[in-house]
Amino acid sequence: MDSHHAINKSNISGGDICLADSATTHTILMHKYFLNMRMMNAKVNTISDSTNLIEGSGRANIIFPNRTRFVIYNVLFSTKTRKNLLSFKDIQLNRYHTETVNENGIKYLYIVSNVSTGKKILEKLLVLSSGLYYTSISTIKVNAIMNQKFNEPNNFII
Repeated sequence: MDSHHAINKSNISGGDICLADSATTHTILMHKYFLNMRMMNAKVNTISDSTNLIEGSGRANIIFPNRTRFVIYNVLFSTKTRKNLLSFKDIQLNRYHTETVNENGIKYLYIVSNVSTGKKILEKLLVLSSGLYYTSISTIKVNAIMNQKFNEPNNFII
């Protein structure tokens, strides 16, 4: 059985595609995940050359399919990115760990948490033929209720 998958809508449970990469030093996300962003221009060094790719940095919140939440404090932003990229460093900074496993011929990257009763598997990421693991991420929706204290004390705004 081939343990590699192609990214398609049946493998993604809503949200945007996110690749987990052990070689990247920073997470790179699309604009909608940022809580705050400082615009800047920065170069990225690759094997072939150096290019002005980074346009901003800041703090972001993401949520995974099984409701695991990440806060990432030094996220990079580029309009040129086509996919979200999650660094293993940011997985560890959120106090989670990773394990690669083979379940019935299917390769996964587990994101796990160590709890008092042992290890808890939080997320399972599938592997691509390139060797990168992927999942979907979404924004964390926040609803706030405010009392219109000064105008009408019994009315609330959602």
